[in-house]
Amino acid sequence: GQGFVFNPGERVFGTTDPGLGLLLGALHFVLRAPVPLLGTIVFAAALVGIATILLLEGWRRGHWVEPVLGGSLLLVFSYVWGNHGAAAPLVILLLLLAAKLVEPRPIVAGLLSGAAVWVRPDAAIGVALLALIVFWRDRRVPWRFVLASGCVIAAGLILAWLYFGSPLPNTIGAKTDMATATANSWSGARFWPRALVSLRRHLGAEWSLVLICGAVGCWPLAKRAGQPGLLLALFGLAMAAAYPLLGVPFFSWYILPCLIATLYGLAFFAGWVASRAPSLRTVIATAIFVLLAFTTLRNSWHYSRQAGPVPKMQSYRRAAEWIKAHSGPDASIAYVEIGVIGYYSERPILDLMGLVTPAARPYVLRNDLLGALRANPTDYVLSHTRGRMAPIVGSRWFKRRYR
Repeated sequence: GQGFVFNPGERVFGTTDPGLGLLLGALHFVLRAPVPLLGTIVFAAALVGIATILLLEGWRRGHWVEPVLGGSLLLVFSYVWGNHGAAAPLVILLLLLAAKLVEPRPIVAGLLSGAAVWVRPDAAIGVALLALIVFWRDRRVPWRFVLASGCVIAAGLILAWLYFGSPLPNTIGAKTDMATATANSWSGARFWPRALVSLRRHLGAEWSLVLICGAVGCWPLAKRAGQPGLLLALFGLAMAAAYPLLGVPFFSWYILPCLIATLYGLAFFAGWVASRAPSLRTVIATAIFVLLAFTTLRNSWHYSRQAGPVPKMQSYRRAAEWIKAHSGPDASIAYVEIGVIGYYSERPILDLMGLVTPAARPYVLRNDLLGALRANPTDYVLSHTRGRMAPIVGSRWFKRRYR
């Protein structure tokens, strides 16, 4: 009831996933279920939807075993579930649905692809790719698809401009500011080396072989899974290049489109190798896939058995609930990771990283978080050993003002 804002009364475009935020808000309004639970349900449903579309496309073309294997790995892979709640699976589901419907229902496909851009703006790359695919196939511009998707995207831009005063999320600029301010940030040429550090923990000993075979398998994925498979392969490749070029620091959910394409690529690589023995294709493809993904499956089983709330996030929730119980509704909080704290405290937040507080961005560029707090002191300041608060809480100014 306070508008599509993070802090009441502050119209800041502070989410990179506006469509997902609107969807979760609507579901919460109707169902009264907790938003974190709804986020996980939407995430899971999107994964199942992706697996279903690719299975149907493969089945129609006589390649059912590959999407069964790839979809099974997608649904259990621990790295994917470590990012549950992220918008990428919903974006991919909408784009794949658009790719499947673009021939018989171009206007519906355009509406779906436009909705994907609402969910996350970088889906515009997928919309452009789908338009190029249709143009390449038919040698004509798919005007109905282009106009329908363009109208939905334009409506989102106009509504954002009218409501926030900006058509694009503030978070995009804030994240590039983070990368600019840090000499050795996980951006640009360092983006993928940092991503591999995270992936290796989940892929296991054969991580390099899995990634290589998965990348090679994107070719048969594009050839054998219809337009949805082609779009998935091209979108994963495009996003692999886009994020380093954008100069944003690495976050684990950024690579989900690339990873989903790679998981299916691994399955289609196994099917491509096995296709040389048609009579035993299913058995050979399954054997090759299990051999390549054995450690990945084992690690995913290990992670799933130990799955639980992240200790740091539990600390954030306890702190937020304590502040809510011991303060008035206008009491303000400053910190650098503000999602969990804002949700459970229901108090105004000073985001020292600038994502929902644009006034902090000049200080982020100077790597001066203390300056951002001094310019707008809050009632409460949080500190955690995993955060970046040591220069603030150790300063003389802070010790004089806070207790």
